[in-house]
Amino acid sequence: MPNTRVSLPRVHIAGSDAHCDAHIEVGPHGFALFLTPDAKYPMLDIDGTPQQLDDVVRDLQAALELALVAGLSRPL
Repeated sequence: MPNTRVSLPRVHIAGSDAHCDAHIEVGPHGFALFLTPDAKYPMLDIDGTPQQLDDVVRDLQAALELALVAGLSRPL
């Protein structure tokens, strides 16, 4: 199965104002965060079973829904 790429908005390393053209790749390994389109290696790997990774995505979605309901309109 080929990896699926998901672009990310406004990614930066804490303490820096420089923004990265980052993306997450989703594949059989799990999730991998790349800080540049041509990065050879990810900055962060998140491994897990399909069920564990699905739980992470669902928890993130629930957190976002709570933030939207609370009126959070600026980036965290």
